[in-house]
Amino acid sequence: MSAANSIRVLAGKRKPDTYLFISADAGAEDLPADLLSLLGELREVITLDITPERQLARCTGEEVLEGVADAGYYLQMPTGERTRHDDDH
Repeated sequence: MSAANSIRVLAGKRKPDTYLFISADAGAEDLPADLLSLLGELREVITLDITPERQLARCTGEEVLEGVADAGYYLQMPTGERTRHDDDH
């Protein structure tokens, strides 16, 4: 099993059921302004230790970790809505 990465999960007030995964040591001020505008005020949901093998409710740990490594975040949209990462698969 791979080493776990500590990931913070945030939720925005403007987009229900939308979650933003970022590195535990990253700050929201490092995120793109248009993303912050879309989500509105962020609130902390939970911090998780994620490995690539971990299965989350709507995605895999590998998807989250790839998004965080590539873009600095992984955006999980409500079921039926596409994310910027959907086109990668």
